[in-house]
Amino acid sequence: MSEDQVTISKPLRRADDPLLDQVEKTYTGSFPEEERRDFSLVRELVEADPRFELYVLSRDGKYVGFLTGWQFDGFVYAEHFAIDPSARNGGIGAKAMRLFLALHDDPVVLEVELPEDEMSRRRIGFYERLGFTLDHHVYFQPPYRAGEKGLEMRLMAHGALDLDRSFDKVKAIIHRNVYGVNNPS
Repeated sequence: MSEDQVTISKPLRRADDPLLDQVEKTYTGSFPEEERRDFSLVRELVEADPRFELYVLSRDGKYVGFLTGWQFDGFVYAEHFAIDPSARNGGIGAKAMRLFLALHDDPVVLEVELPEDEMSRRRIGFYERLGFTLDHHVYFQPPYRAGEKGLEMRLMAHGALDLDRSFDKVKAIIHRNVYGVNNPS
């Protein structure tokens, strides 16, 4: 095995899987509260919704991060992707995302922050180097918790998905199934 052998697990399907404890630490440490659901709900989704996928990322057999996604008809929505702080900046993220893309025949869609600061521009550049395209439509991520405001973001797509023609449909599917919003604006 090479020094930087990155692997991706099969989707976890048990809420009591011990790997979820490591995922929870990375999840809560990597995303602000307004950009994530309570982790107890992630555990529920692992078992309750077969469309929801949670993958553990490893390097040389050691946990380094996770990726969550949703398999919908015609596309995959990559919801959360994070590398543990102890393993960042070594190319693991790009290797892990390539593995995730290789697992799916359908195009992959994800949300990114607006390119308003250096970090968000770097993140967009990271995805562009992997073959994603930044969409120009105004997109609001619905809040994960009642009483919070939505966040203006942008979608990025990888694969044969024309968001110029399918943006409203893709947005409606994500909003309804991921965020529980029945009438997306």
